[in-house]
Amino acid sequence: MDKKLIYLKDLYENENLHRIVYGKLVEVESSPKLKSALRKLSEIEGRHESLWKRLLEMNGIKPVERDYKLSTVLIVALRRVIGLALTIKLIEYFEKGLESKFDEVKNSMPLNKDEAAIVKVVYDDENLHERKLEEMLVSQGRIINNIRDVAFGMNDGLVELLAVVVGLAAALTTPLLIILGGVIVSVSGTLSMGAGAYLSTEYENSLNKMKDKKDASMSAIYVGVMYFIGTLFPLSPFFLGITGYPGIALSIIITAIVLAITSAVIAIIGEISILGRVSKTLLISLGIDAITIAIGLYARAVLNLPATV
Repeated sequence: MDKKLIYLKDLYENENLHRIVYGKLVEVESSPKLKSALRKLSEIEGRHESLWKRLLEMNGIKPVERDYKLSTVLIVALRRVIGLALTIKLIEYFEKGLESKFDEVKNSMPLNKDEAAIVKVVYDDENLHERKLEEMLVSQGRIINNIRDVAFGMNDGLVELLAVVVGLAAALTTPLLIILGGVIVSVSGTLSMGAGAYLSTEYENSLNKMKDKKDASMSAIYVGVMYFIGTLFPLSPFFLGITGYPGIALSIIITAIVLAITSAVIAIIGEISILGRVSKTLLISLGIDAITIAIGLYARAVLNLPATV
């Protein structure tokens, strides 16, 4: 099978999967507006599926509809966990490779008159209708619309509290003191981050001449709440009574996992490299932690505190 037919087969299977997925998502949505948009998307994908199928048949290939039950179950489960907007963003993110195949088929591969006409219909339909529906669905997600605040709060909570607790754990052996120090930083940080977000958003709004301004109160809530949630992960081993080097190691591992997940979500929403975003975030975070551990060990030596075990 030549390259053109392989690409056409991939595009057909992609539309086949999306028709089924959007149809299933219609069943789990409660909003009539979202149900209508998803139903239209499913119909568009079905139309494109038929067109790619016709192209394949014109080239002597009889496509077979695959069983996408597992993929559909996973995507519907994701919808229930992360919401519709993030799920649509995730689907879009993993479509990027197919877009380059579509462009190559459209612009670089030899097509006869009938084939070129079919490709143009799909291309125009995607740009005029499909993308607008996807953008509308994504815009309904509050988290995505406030992604800067969510990312800012969560990342700061994770990184700052991890730096605090590993520094304290390197110097102290009493879990209660580590927890107390961490909770003080967590509460004060939550309040100061929320207040800072409120004031900075108000200032941005005063400079923004457009009508579409951010809600300063919501910005403060997102930053403050996500910061507080972020602080709970580095503290969790010490709440369980694990201290010393085991507590430090577990705190770093838990925080690194959550940071990686958060960074991956932000990368998907921002349509940038997941590996690049996650690597950069972990490198900066772990670098800060190494410095604070060194400070904690130095403080323990200078103050002649009991050794961390």
